[in-house]
Amino acid sequence: MATARKQPSGQWKCRVYSHTTPDGKKHYRAFTAGTKQEAEQAAAKFSGTADRRERVDLTVSEAIAGYIRAKNGVLSPSTIRGYRILERNNYSDIGRIRIRKLTTDRVQTWVSDQAEKSSPKTVKNAYGLLVSSVRLYAPETMWRITLPTIIKKRRVSVSDASVRLLYNAATGWLKTAIGLAASGSLRAGEICSLTYGDILDGGIVYIHSDMVRSPEGGWTIKEIPKTKNSVRYVDTIPSEVLDLLGDGDPGDRCVGHTPGRLGDNFRNLCKRLGIEGIRFHDLRGFFASTGAGIMPDVYLAPRGGWDTAASNVMKEHYQHEKEIESKRYAEQMRRKFEDVLKNV
Repeated sequence: MATARKQPSGQWKCRVYSHTTPDGKKHYRAFTAGTKQEAEQAAAKFSGTADRRERVDLTVSEAIAGYIRAKNGVLSPSTIRGYRILERNNYSDIGRIRIRKLTTDRVQTWVSDQAEKSSPKTVKNAYGLLVSSVRLYAPETMWRITLPTIIKKRRVSVSDASVRLLYNAATGWLKTAIGLAASGSLRAGEICSLTYGDILDGGIVYIHSDMVRSPEGGWTIKEIPKTKNSVRYVDTIPSEVLDLLGDGDPGDRCVGHTPGRLGDNFRNLCKRLGIEGIRFHDLRGFFASTGAGIMPDVYLAPRGGWDTAASNVMKEHYQHEKEIESKRYAEQMRRKFEDVLKNV
């Protein structure tokens, strides 16, 4: 604790550290009072908030960099990579502004400028990162901002005929991947991280990992898939598709390729067949729409890994009581997918 010193005037003066500016210069604050105790108490009160004063003196760029460092160990590699892309591309206009000087007017102007250069979704993500970064250091920060409207894209309806055509025209590992996505609702990253040890008895596939982009741009295996509900057991995949996987050691990956290559090969296949507007991920939509006509949501949602009220109800109330009924629905879906994928 700083000690007050008596001045020639008879007053007591206590000098304490305030903050350090980016150029390395330290700044101090002096408190003067009629008694030594009063001066030291005022200095002590200021010191208690000195850390916050230094934190809010950060620039926007410093706050964002600090937030990304702080979250690096708890967020997924792909999320961190996305943050770093936003950090590089979206804050040049306000990067040097001190976060304590950010006003609603200044932030709204930045949002409007960004909307002229980037998609509404990118602007929303960039604004979200800005808010999270600033509130890490100044939790009381509050702005009233209008973001550009995100227009939802029309969902593509994938027909039985399209899936059948894609599956039967594909060969090798791509054929396997299409079968797993269409009949098991596996994402590209889940397929590419799948190991032979995840193929359980009875044709059940255990989904518990994901292949994603690392912050450095390469591919890495994430032990937890996209969401906590994505950890699941899938029992709707026809035996023909499972047979395509072949055999291997439990730790070996079933499909030795990345989601990037999978997406490229799938697009090339669609182009060759003259099929437009279908992404590999749309095969999950095919699984959902097909399953909706066979299986109640309370059973369908957990198999697809969707975080819905239906999946919570299933976990809380139906896990044991409806197990037999659930298996019956799964068998109906398995037979349906066998018919869809059959080359007739």
